[in-house]
Amino acid sequence: MSESIACIGMGVIGCGWASHFSGQGIEVHAWDPDSKSEDLFKRTIEQAWPSMEKLGLANGASPDLVVFHKKIEEAVENCSLVQESSPERLELKQELLSTIDKACATDCVIASSTSGYLVSDLALHCSVAPERVVVGHPFNPVYLLPLVELVAGPQTSVSTMDRAENIYSNSGKTVLRLEKEIDGFIADRLQEAMWREALHMVANGEATVEQLDLSITAGPGLRWALMGPMLTFHLAGGEGGIAHM
Repeated sequence: MSESIACIGMGVIGCGWASHFSGQGIEVHAWDPDSKSEDLFKRTIEQAWPSMEKLGLANGASPDLVVFHKKIEEAVENCSLVQESSPERLELKQELLSTIDKACATDCVIASSTSGYLVSDLALHCSVAPERVVVGHPFNPVYLLPLVELVAGPQTSVSTMDRAENIYSNSGKTVLRLEKEIDGFIADRLQEAMWREALHMVANGEATVEQLDLSITAGPGLRWALMGPMLTFHLAGGEGGIAHM
């Protein structure tokens, strides 16, 4: 794969993205204001690489494909995708995305790893080409879990979504494409619904933390690895499917 990708913000998620892309033989340009971020990446890739090898590495895969830059403008130059993974503070993300928008090529896709902010809010100060801003929400650890929720905003162009989907898919990701922005996207909203119910049961003394975890890991969690909630209920309906439920 010949794409060149920038990872902006090298915390847990950013390091996960850089590990994933380098494992797919993709050149990665990294930037983070924290001088310790390069050490964090080295520890991350050292722990991640054995598991990535078992899953299968692409030709040319190497941790050496990740290059750190001192200036954000240098990191995003000539990249086809910029993956922003800064802390979940809207003002910070808006500032970073505005800087990226001014510095990168006009055909570059700008994606945020945010777990909840809307594209319309994130791209508020992107004055050059707001139509190329999307959400590319991964799941941790990024180098092991394939899902990425690709979310468009009101101004996001179809060509941007197509290009982003192509880049993610070619890197081995499973893309869940949302043409309309919604709070919390899909997967996190489902997780939050279960989390709220779990907290309610603990608070009411109806179940312990251990019981709740076991109820998922030894039961439906195993099934959910193979089929989602809709297919599960459809199959449970027998010959008539979900209409019987």
